[in-house]
Amino acid sequence: MAPLVCNYYVTYKCNARCHFCDIWALTPPPEASFETIRTNLIDLRRLGVKYVDFTGGEPLLRPDIVEIYTAAKRLGLLTSLTTNTILYPKKAQQLRGLVDFLNFSLDGPDAASHNQSRGVDLFERLIESVRLARSLGEYPTLNFTVTAQNYERIAEVAELANRLEVRAWLNPAFTAHEHYNNNKNPTPALVAAIRHAAERYRGILGYNKAALALIEAGGNHTADPRCKAVEAVIVISPDDKLLLPCYHFAQHSEPIAGRLFELYSSGEKVAEYRASQGRLSVCEGCTVWCYLIPSFFKGLDRYTLLNGLSYADEFFARRRGRRSRSAATAVLH
Repeated sequence: MAPLVCNYYVTYKCNARCHFCDIWALTPPPEASFETIRTNLIDLRRLGVKYVDFTGGEPLLRPDIVEIYTAAKRLGLLTSLTTNTILYPKKAQQLRGLVDFLNFSLDGPDAASHNQSRGVDLFERLIESVRLARSLGEYPTLNFTVTAQNYERIAEVAELANRLEVRAWLNPAFTAHEHYNNNKNPTPALVAAIRHAAERYRGILGYNKAALALIEAGGNHTADPRCKAVEAVIVISPDDKLLLPCYHFAQHSEPIAGRLFELYSSGEKVAEYRASQGRLSVCEGCTVWCYLIPSFFKGLDRYTLLNGLSYADEFFARRRGRRSRSAATAVLH
């Protein structure tokens, strides 16, 4: 079966100083050229990938990021962008229509909490970015990572999203990675808070039902793995390497050098890690959603059903939001 997603790390550079992440403090590797990225995008399309998440670091720090999105859209790929919004106002007009899923990172419902978490004063830039995106006909989502420290403020996040006329996506903090603070793992109280708030603020808040169910089950279990990281997701680093089995617990990096199609379809290392996906010692208890949620599309079980229901809810919510925005724009003009 074809992989669904590519998590394409275009840079590890970042202009925020988030306390829960130290990627910004690392020495970034050399970054692949635009032509290298374009070649990989062509191979991703050949492999059957439908969706590319250009990520980082802060992806908007790439000076050729607009050209990268343009190349992806010309190939018929769905795209997403998650940004801290520092550079979004400068890039918004150029990015218009190139990003299918536009996500603005949010760590708190007010300037004090958000700026403290991000390590820089950018809450007002976030608000500016939402309003600018809406004025351009885009429909951004506030991507709120829910932790044991902030789950009691979900209602305030909902009120903020409501004022800004956008959706907020509740993303439970995931378990461990060497570059992330591990003291914010999901708890039963956090799960209950997400469910309660999403019901109370239906239409404003979204979440993945399968993700919460997996948290309650204790995450991925190596004896009976639910993770299909290698089968569902292709991961590429800024310096043009294929990371296996995933970015967060990479055990192997394979230089691509124009051979992505061959490496993924018939490479020995890909076959090796496909066979062991979800079964490595580092996989026990894992809840890294950027690999588990695509995995829920592979196989058929209760997670598949819950994941499908979540995406259906989000699809119709986004559709209602876009229609509402189009109607308002028509009245204004």
